Amino acid sequence: MNLISQINDILKKFETGDKLKSYKELQKIFKKNKDNNLLRYNLAVIQQSLNMNEEARINYNYLIKNEKNLKAMINLYNMDITEANYYEAFNTIESILKIKTIENVIKDKAFVLYKLNRIEEAKKICIFYLNKNNENLGFLTVIGQCLFHERKYDEAIIIFEKILQIDSKNLSALNSLARTHNEKNDKLKAEEYYLKALKIDGSSFYLLNNIAGFYRENSSYDKAIDYYKQALSVNPNNAYIYNNLAKIYFDLNNHEKAMENSFKALKMKKSDGDIQKTIAFIYLKDHDFENGWNYYDGRLDIEDFKEKNNFIKKLNKKLYRSRSLNNQKGKFLIVREQGVGDEILYSSMYEDVLSDFDNIIIECDPRLLNFYKRSFPKYRTKFVSLGTITNDDEEFKKIDYIIYAGSLGRYYRKNIKDFKNNSFLKLYEKKLEEMNRKLSIYKKKYKIGLSWKSFSDKFATDKSLNLKDLNKMFSLNNCDIFNLQYGDVEDEINSFNNTTKNKLLSIEGLDLINDFEGIASLLKSLDVFISVSNSTAHLAGALGVKTILIKPENFAVFHYWNQKTDNTPWYPSVRLIDKKIFLNDSKFLKNILGI
Repeated sequence: MNLISQINDILKKFETGDKLKSYKELQKIFKKNKDNNLLRYNLAVIQQSLNMNEEARINYNYLIKNEKNLKAMINLYNMDITEANYYEAFNTIESILKIKTIENVIKDKAFVLYKLNRIEEAKKICIFYLNKNNENLGFLTVIGQCLFHERKYDEAIIIFEKILQIDSKNLSALNSLARTHNEKNDKLKAEEYYLKALKIDGSSFYLLNNIAGFYRENSSYDKAIDYYKQALSVNPNNAYIYNNLAKIYFDLNNHEKAMENSFKALKMKKSDGDIQKTIAFIYLKDHDFENGWNYYDGRLDIEDFKEKNNFIKKLNKKLYRSRSLNNQKGKFLIVREQGVGDEILYSSMYEDVLSDFDNIIIECDPRLLNFYKRSFPKYRTKFVSLGTITNDDEEFKKIDYIIYAGSLGRYYRKNIKDFKNNSFLKLYEKKLEEMNRKLSIYKKKYKIGLSWKSFSDKFATDKSLNLKDLNKMFSLNNCDIFNLQYGDVEDEINSFNNTTKNKLLSIEGLDLINDFEGIASLLKSLDVFISVSNSTAHLAGALGVKTILIKPENFAVFHYWNQKTDNTPWYPSVRLIDKKIFLNDSKFLKNILGI
């Protein structure tokens, strides 16, 4: 039997029989024929289908380097898309299009641009091709996804329904409709579309994965586990499914099974940031901080983290990841985390690092600059506004190492005893006096602050409440309740105030987005602040304000709120309460206030 016949015979066996055995047979032949590029290509395809992606990459890159193999390039960027390596996928796509214009590759370029948050560029490509053929399903799908990303859900639904009119069994459209209705909080409709899709193809790996994620988000953990296991039966060596199972077991507080699945995933994909982050969260909840921080830096490699940081590539060239800090290393720049809430949280470690290091600068949100200068007066010259150095090439050249604020934990919060039992931000006393004068017209015994929404991330809806959920609190007649909710909520407040005797009060002239000094002075004037997980909750905790933090469902809880008790070591003044308990328990607030 000649070589080509041998290869074809093994490929047939691979499709119909023992895949691993077939792979090993092909590998034996390859060892004797390493100069045969067709054999190498088929080996890479099989490796990719078995999730042996690192091995497949080596072979694809060899073929690309030696013969600019277009099929290898296409498979490589598809693998990168699957692994959410969108920058790498984009670069490969651009290389292909320089060699040959392929419409399907252009469609994938539009998809990757959408994933890179370059929405207008993606839409422009789609519109160009849809003007030629308005029933091109590939470009319709991408433009629908762009609309979904822009939260134009009704427009996205129109696009996905149009796709179904053309192709009633289009799995991508059914899946997208399910996701869109889920975002619109129409859970029944979302489930209906997922199940329709699975009825068409019950062995679709990505559908099984997505419906499992849907059930997890809705706390239907048994169903979620069942669908993830079905996905594993289709694709048994998939690290992402093991990681997703780990997250569910973590939600269920089964840390043993969570760890078991996480480390299975990590064995398959050693450098995956999301897997490392899952492991970090398990350790951190168990207060095994040393192990937790070792894995927490994995977040820096997650695409979501990269997308929110405009300078990520520039900063990563100087990223400091050593397990110990050395004052002799050179000049350090501490940069904030993604959002202002996390920035406040991790700034609780600034005094630690500033007392250890002479040659250090800290970039911060401009709204926090005066807070830090006031709170750490010995080091006031060490603080500069965001972008002062990262956006100035000459100044950036003077920096030797970059540390993200969240990575300070591995050096300064190695065990529970390292956490400080005090507030660390100091407000401007004149602002407090001014606020007290404004509040003097309100005569009820207790002053309560309220913030009920989060806008900052994909879990915002799961963290948030509606004012109508809070009727029990507004029934307390001896309390003045003040609005501390930033964002576009004026219509909701007016509508609510028209239906309730005890109104939600607003402080005239207080900018709840930009005036952190004013917000802090109001917080310090309260008897208690009630909040969901958002940046104002972090500011209250940092100021030592008595705070009730309403935790969302487990899957949307960050490590600092995800504790085994109702306390968090990060903020001694914050008490944690589960969302469901908060909505069903009318006594907790009376107990807190001593009413």
